[in-house]
Amino acid sequence: MKENPKRIYLISDSTGELGARFTNALASQFPKARIAIERFNFVDSTKKISKIISGLSPQDSILFHTVLSKRLKQAIGAISRARGIHAFDLTGPPTDFMVKHLRSRPVWDVTAVHRINQDYHQRIDAIEFTMAHDDGMGPAGLDRAEIILVGPSRCSKTPTSVYLAIKGWRVANVPLIRGLGISQPLAALRKDPRVVGFIIRPEKLREVREKRAAELGTQPAGYTDLEEIYKEIKWAGEIYRRYEWRRIDITDRAIEETAAQILRVLPER
Repeated sequence: MKENPKRIYLISDSTGELGARFTNALASQFPKARIAIERFNFVDSTKKISKIISGLSPQDSILFHTVLSKRLKQAIGAISRARGIHAFDLTGPPTDFMVKHLRSRPVWDVTAVHRINQDYHQRIDAIEFTMAHDDGMGPAGLDRAEIILVGPSRCSKTPTSVYLAIKGWRVANVPLIRGLGISQPLAALRKDPRVVGFIIRPEKLREVREKRAAELGTQPAGYTDLEEIYKEIKWAGEIYRRYEWRRIDITDRAIEETAAQILRVLPER
């Protein structure tokens, strides 16, 4: 007969991500223990705290909390003691440690944490948008993009897009294929400051493509032919001039360098 799981309850006045990550990491170090974790997020009043803790079973239970308000911390401590539930403040000891060594007092500004959470959700939204608009996908969504990268195949558009998305930017990237022209949604973005065209030295692009072709075990016609690549790069440059888009030479640049250059030439948000 299996034992009932040990229960860990998490109370947070925000999203609860901090407590959840810590608790899951900690629980993973006890593989033989059966642990059930239950979260209570956005708990911002003593009334909510009382209702939650009153409904918890004191048997084999632990309560972790990450609330910032001193008043709520005290309420959790008092109510959990009255219920016989072991409670631990995940933010208290680290804060005390910082107070001692920084010789400063915390402001307990809950809105600062909410701003951090908003930034976190913005990054998630940016990553989801960027993945949905990779390699020419979702052309109808170009109007929502904050950055639009264009260029020939294997010019590091996708990794650069992902890097920028992690920084919170919604990025779309569109391949330029000589002989096919450009799509109508992209052509409509003439002189649009969000569009950045990638240029690369042909010899470097051939090197990148040869490596990719070897990995895939295939080689489309003209894909690694240097003469064709020269024509492709020249055509891309003509497109950038025709539509008056900014261009960046990414030859031998790290992704971080390319991203920094893009952000320098972009208009402010």
